[in-house]
Amino acid sequence: MSDTLWSIICLAGLWGFVACTILLILKAFPARDSFDRSAALKWGAGVLVCFVAWIVGMTQA
Repeated sequence: MSDTLWSIICLAGLWGFVACTILLILKAFPARDSFDRSAALKWGAGVLVCFVAWIVGMTQA
């Protein structure tokens, strides 16, 4: 793959990581003293996938 494609993957992973982290905080904790386990699992998985894409993109770009 070309360096440009890996750079795009790196940036997509970074911004996906940031977006999923914000959404994890907002959706998993909808109110004070409240925790939504299914939303936390969904957005937490998104955080992990995007983080891995970001790291792999940085190593390959």
